[in-house]
Amino acid sequence: MKKTFLISVILALLSTIFGSLYLYDIGQRNKSMSEPVKVIVAGSKIEQGKIITSQMLKEKLVPKQYAQPKHISSIKDFYIEGNPSFMSIVAFEEGEQITSTKILPITSDAGISNTIPDNKRAVTLIFDRDEVAGIISPGSRIDLISIIEYENKDKSFSESSVVVAQNLLVLAVGNDVIGGIKDLKNENITVNLPVTMAVSITEAQEIMLAREKGVIKIALRPAGDLSISHLEPVKISDILKDASKSSIKQPNNAKEIQKSQKEALEIINKYSLK
Repeated sequence: MKKTFLISVILALLSTIFGSLYLYDIGQRNKSMSEPVKVIVAGSKIEQGKIITSQMLKEKLVPKQYAQPKHISSIKDFYIEGNPSFMSIVAFEEGEQITSTKILPITSDAGISNTIPDNKRAVTLIFDRDEVAGIISPGSRIDLISIIEYENKDKSFSESSVVVAQNLLVLAVGNDVIGGIKDLKNENITVNLPVTMAVSITEAQEIMLAREKGVIKIALRPAGDLSISHLEPVKISDILKDASKSSIKQPNNAKEIQKSQKEALEIINKYSLK
């Protein structure tokens, strides 16, 4: 009887000890999870493909249990040798925690492929240097406009301009890559400059077709303008208005031809003497 009672007491004590240790462990874990940790959040909305700078970021204390996996705890981690060295591969809303899985390192040595946002492709077009240099830079947003000549149903030819793609992110201009150190080598030697931009696969198809069939020009968008507009193609007749309806009277005999030639020569001589 005494032995049974002793065993019961010992088991009760062990149960109390283990229960206390379990509750203590839970308390410690809850205390640990509730301790504040520092995370980095977006100070304002950060668009996809943007180079991340300190002005875009804020430090914030949150309970450890609310810190996202792979969170970043210091703004300095976004810089390498004093230069902003990461870009967003997704858009961040204001106050959203920035994690290492949603940013990408960008350096001039990393190559263009490391700067392409998710679900995008890189397409490169060659432009006249005067159209690009000092105007378009990595990080710019642009539209592409194509001028195409085509045959109408009546077998006549017309020209139209059409907006092929809108709100494209420029990844590189020449050797200058987004987020990289500007490469000045041979900068002023070439007549043409390649411009690399991030596009969807559908936009890539349309751009390639427009390049083969016509001429493509760049239109620079103002900073912060991300709008997409539905625009109809513009025909040359839309610009010239009623000019296409008018006809030039053609000379119908040798005398009228001679008269027209004489008038043309008089005009040329008149202006060449000035």
